[in-house]
Amino acid sequence: MIETSIIIPVYNADKYLEKCVCSALEQTRGNLEVIVVNDGSTDRTPLICEQLRERDSRVRIIHKDHSGVSATRNLGLQAAIGEYVFFLDGDDWIPEYCLSDLHALRERAHADIVISNFCRFDQEKGQFAFYSSEKSYYERNYTPKELFARAYASENNFATVFTMPVGKLYRHEFYNHILYPDRLIAEDDYTTWKLYLLADHIAFINKAEYIYRQHGAGISAESSMDKRFPLKPIEQRIAVLSMLGMDITQEIEAYKIRMAVQRKVLLHSGTKNVEAYHEVMWMKQLLDKYNV
Repeated sequence: MIETSIIIPVYNADKYLEKCVCSALEQTRGNLEVIVVNDGSTDRTPLICEQLRERDSRVRIIHKDHSGVSATRNLGLQAAIGEYVFFLDGDDWIPEYCLSDLHALRERAHADIVISNFCRFDQEKGQFAFYSSEKSYYERNYTPKELFARAYASENNFATVFTMPVGKLYRHEFYNHILYPDRLIAEDDYTTWKLYLLADHIAFINKAEYIYRQHGAGISAESSMDKRFPLKPIEQRIAVLSMLGMDITQEIEAYKIRMAVQRKVLLHSGTKNVEAYHEVMWMKQLLDKYNV
């Protein structure tokens, strides 16, 4: 049985795709498959995909019409046969020891999910930004309750690491009833936290096991603040965590911050989103009234 399915959603990343896929194939821990899902790219990405498939039998290619990263991730998950899945975006890459480190920690900690830190590579400047170092290295095992208590921690960029879908090992079976939401920006904000709740143990390694390439063509660069920080996923988390008897204090504070972002954007949108503006203002009025 395949141990790890590395799923690579890609759209118009012909400059970076070969490095990305090769980094997956060069992992020191084998028994893997690499599934590249081409989301209707209009550059040389389809050609590069086929060339990579010819070079290595572990590479599987799926071509589809352009429909966004969520549908692309979901299709990769449907095709994957590995016991564990790992997401790698088509313009990023991973060091050769990544899977070896994550699986070794998984085995030591008896973890269902393993989270790693990452570093950022500024394509324009040719510079790396690290959020961890040899001195700050540590490993830690969490229950879901313990992990959610740290969800908004700022040290080592933990809050970002908590949410992003990449750089993590997940039990494949956890995705049986979880899909990435179609055509929504910040799809990870709606999804990653749900996976944590299915786990018994979640392990974290404070080491840059993933390299995120920052360049001007990414989704984050194109999206506005209100789309990047929507209210709905926080509302879902507050509802679910409340039912599970977990502390929601931090989620409420995060909700207030996002409300301020939404209110500002909606206020400047004129008559386009009047209903949404009044909904946000109604919620603010309630929170103020009950001193929440």
